[in-house]
Amino acid sequence: MTDNRNTAPQGLQASITAGIGTFATASCMKWLPPEDTQYWISVCTLLSPVVGYFVAKFFCSIDEPEELTKYKAWLNKDLTNQKKILKDKNVPEDVKKEVRQKYTETTLKLASANQDYSPRGIVVNDPD
Repeated sequence: MTDNRNTAPQGLQASITAGIGTFATASCMKWLPPEDTQYWISVCTLLSPVVGYFVAKFFCSIDEPEELTKYKAWLNKDLTNQKKILKDKNVPEDVKKEVRQKYTETTLKLASANQDYSPRGIVVNDPD
C-alpha cells in the first residue's frame, strides 16, 4: 500500500474550488463592466478548479501528522539535553563518549523521521 500524502484529498480540493469559484464569480459581477462580466465568469469557472487543486496540494504538503510532530519534538528535546551534558565540565569523559554516540543516533533518527513514519506510527528497525 502506498502512502500518497502529497496528493490533495478530493473533499478539501472541492471545498477550496467552491470557495475560490464563488469569490471570483462574485468579484467579476461586482467590479467589472456588465459587457465583460460573462467572459470573466467563464474564465473563473475554468480556472478555479486548477487553482483549487494547487492550493489543496500546498495545504497537504505542509500538513504533518500529529504523532510525527510529537516524535520530532521528543528527539529535539533529547538533542538539547545531550548537548547540555556534552558541554558540562563535571561529567566524566566515559559518560560523554556514550552521550556522543547517543547524540549521533538521535540526530540520525531526526534526519530520517519522515521516512520512518507510516500511517500506523513510527516504524523503527532495531538491529537486535
